[in-house]
Amino acid sequence: MANNGGHILTRVVGAFKDAFNRNPAAFKVQALRFQQKEGRVNLYLTVLPVRQLLQQCRVDYFREDNPRGYQRPLTKARLKQISAFIQHEEGILPISILLCIRQPHRAEFQPETLVDKVNDGVPQTGVLAIPQAVTLWVVDGQHRLYGLEYAFAKDSLERAQDYLLPVTIVEGIDSYEEMRHFHIINTRHKGVPTDMVDRHLLRMWELEGAAIAGKEGERSCLRARAAKLCDLLRNTPDSPWFQKVKVAGHKALPNQLIGQHTMVASLEPALKDAFIKRLSDEDVGKILLNYWYAVRERWPTAFLEPRDYKIQKTVGAYALHMTFPDVVQLCRETNNFSSNRIYEILGETGIKTEFWHASSGHPLVKESGAKYMRALGEYLRERLPTLVLPRL
Repeated sequence: MANNGGHILTRVVGAFKDAFNRNPAAFKVQALRFQQKEGRVNLYLTVLPVRQLLQQCRVDYFREDNPRGYQRPLTKARLKQISAFIQHEEGILPISILLCIRQPHRAEFQPETLVDKVNDGVPQTGVLAIPQAVTLWVVDGQHRLYGLEYAFAKDSLERAQDYLLPVTIVEGIDSYEEMRHFHIINTRHKGVPTDMVDRHLLRMWELEGAAIAGKEGERSCLRARAAKLCDLLRNTPDSPWFQKVKVAGHKALPNQLIGQHTMVASLEPALKDAFIKRLSDEDVGKILLNYWYAVRERWPTAFLEPRDYKIQKTVGAYALHMTFPDVVQLCRETNNFSSNRIYEILGETGIKTEFWHASSGHPLVKESGAKYMRALGEYLRERLPTLVLPRL
């Protein structure tokens, strides 16, 4: 019985191999196969070189002559970004691109072992043969794939042709189901929260400094510096903002008044100032703390009753940080950046604490929205004393 069973198994496996090898035009690769949707859909996990993918992949673009297409056109800027990433940055693309073999077409799979059920708790390893006549439709990852093509076709990066991309291939669905997968991926995926992006950029700034501008852009440098200053304000024990800033991943406290990203965004415009740009993070931090010490000293009741005033809300943070570079320039007249000097400068605005009251304060304070915050910032700047240049 054992011998007969062994002969039968050998004949079955041999017949399968013969059928598998009858298609010499197929591209063969090691893969992992498993099933979903109660065995109706095969999925293959593998790795393919860019040159092979370009030979067999197509994208179902929405065009006038293809109204049932669902993909947006390629964006040249994103292709160039991928090429630059491969050449000058980390150069690792670990997320698999999603491809589809539409019904009724199929690939051929030769498992290493013959089992009754493909998805019987353990996926199967084996060799996947993809006939050249079978189209691999790109569901997700077109910019990664064609960005690598751009790298060798336009930027002469020859090694990009052999770049290995992780691939997930879905087999057993039609074009409509394929479009549904694209829709789900692109509409239900939640991006990284802005406050977490702040933390990422700050970490990059701490390790690489201004070099991150070449990778992430100039604004990311400003945002990273702003995140560092936000941490200084919220972590310095005698700061008016000590434990007043909400940070993702930290325990929420009842006395918190503003979110981390709101504070970071409010600081960005101030950091564009040419003089402040040239200062070290340490010096900017000292002046900024002095600024807020002076603001608290000038309008103390607003800090004693912060829920009733807007000075530590979004509108106050934005307006006062808009004013910060002007105050710094006035401090330069006497080369005095102390909180006492800033207190004197703010006093010349003639603004009293009631100005900041949430219900009875200035009309611009009571409003919300970006244009009102900008208008309030300009109002404060206009009331500062005139900058006096030394005699030429």
